[in-house]
Amino acid sequence: MKKLTTTMMQETLNKQDRHLTVGLDLGDRSSFYCVLDEAGDVLMEQRLSTTPKAIKEIFGAMPRSRIALETGTHSPWVSRLLSKLGHEAIVAHARSVRLIGESRRKDDRR
Repeated sequence: MKKLTTTMMQETLNKQDRHLTVGLDLGDRSSFYCVLDEAGDVLMEQRLSTTPKAIKEIFGAMPRSRIALETGTHSPWVSRLLSKLGHEAIVAHARSVRLIGESRRKDDRR
């Protein structure tokens, strides 16, 4: 996976005149996010530190998006921060979401 700078990421996302959906997998030290376009095609996948500074840097530069994350230790403050940045933050329990909960495939790329 190629590491993108914030500038490269912004240029990639700004080329898209579409609604973006982001999946955010929160970890204690680092997190992973995946950006999808309207067709469900992956535009980018990146890691970031699980800190307010890193989240502001990445998601503050991103156009308003729908961001889905699982419930967990960090989900309350992260969802509030994402909402303040103008995003639609959706916090869901993994077992309550059919597509995630019934999936037999675990792919955190660790």
